[in-house]
Amino acid sequence: MTSVFAIVRRILTQFALDKRTLALLFVAPLVVLWLLSVILGADTVGPKIATVDLPAEFQTQFGQTDARITEANADEASALLAANDVAAVLSMEGEHMLKVELEGTDSTKSAAVLAACAEALGELRGKAAEEMEAAVVDKRAEVEDTIEEASQQREEARTALTGVMVSMPAEARSGLAEALGGLFDDDAAEALSAEDFSMNVSDYLPIEDMETVYLHGNEDWRMFDFYGPVFIGIFLFVFTFITSGMSLVTERMGGTMTRFLATPVNAGQILGGYTLAFGLLACVQSAIILWVALTFIGFPNEGNLGLVVFTCVSMAMVSVALGLLVSGLAATPFQVIQLILLFVVPQILLCGLFDLSGAPDWLALSAFMPVTYGVDALRAVMLRGADLAAVGFDLAVLWGFLALFFALAAASFRKKRVRTTC
Repeated sequence: MTSVFAIVRRILTQFALDKRTLALLFVAPLVVLWLLSVILGADTVGPKIATVDLPAEFQTQFGQTDARITEANADEASALLAANDVAAVLSMEGEHMLKVELEGTDSTKSAAVLAACAEALGELRGKAAEEMEAAVVDKRAEVEDTIEEASQQREEARTALTGVMVSMPAEARSGLAEALGGLFDDDAAEALSAEDFSMNVSDYLPIEDMETVYLHGNEDWRMFDFYGPVFIGIFLFVFTFITSGMSLVTERMGGTMTRFLATPVNAGQILGGYTLAFGLLACVQSAIILWVALTFIGFPNEGNLGLVVFTCVSMAMVSVALGLLVSGLAATPFQVIQLILLFVVPQILLCGLFDLSGAPDWLALSAFMPVTYGVDALRAVMLRGADLAAVGFDLAVLWGFLALFFALAAASFRKKRVRTTC
């Protein structure tokens, strides 16, 4: 037991002396937990929907659902849907048909839109039924009043004619009764036709049915299809970050990096070699992951496969540059794993894995994280069939991050080289 306690004491002392590891052990998990609490604690909001010239009754009823509604003309609504700024566009197809055009890539939002439409239509049908029932009651009362009035008039006529007929000869009285026909019949209700009770449903229900169309995808797309590009990008980024960061730290611990820094090779050449080598590995890794994801898992891909691979490789190279930069903060491979909590996990949480539409505005800092642009580009290509022009901005930002991280890592290497030379 003495030996066991001695080992325990040595390990605890080692951690106590390593302030960086202590900070990573306690601070990083707390930061991630706090960020999760903010994201998952945000209010749930309904889908964004654009409406185009809907009947006033339905527009009013639809406004009482959880949906966030924007009224627009046809061109504006189409532009919003194409830019993925709204989940659906609602318009009229014909006189009494509601057309629901879904963006389609996110099955969760599509289901929420259809649920909101069904809720509004259900309430509208309920109110229409109540109004029709009240109209039937009024019509029945009106008909009953008409029958009663006709009966009274008939009775008065009968009384008057009876007095006249008393003084008439029998033959004349018989002929007059035959000529008057059904005047003395009591079946006045039979004279009422079915049209007296007929009602036009469209007068009470402006929308009688609903038609659904998809801009992207179809009704068979699953929720996992929407998150597939996110997982592909995240896995590439995380594993490349770990591999590149740990590789550099291991070589530094083994003395290889010290020998590198003692040679005429400059920091840019060292980092360039690492970046290109891991970039080639990332290209192979991307091709294998995409092949398995598309062939066996069944992820949808509506765009150019070469553009998907290029986007994945771009993300991987950014991850390599970030791994090389962060590895300068780590003294051991174990610390590289811990640094993932600070430099990678927040990017995963904010890149689109969760719906941030109801989160605080400051979470828009995801715009300063490379994974966000990589995931957006992968979704645009794989789910919406976007071309290079459509994702050019996202790819440009990714390569901008690559240049920034590479420059910062090179500056860090130059400082280490100066310290080594001294």
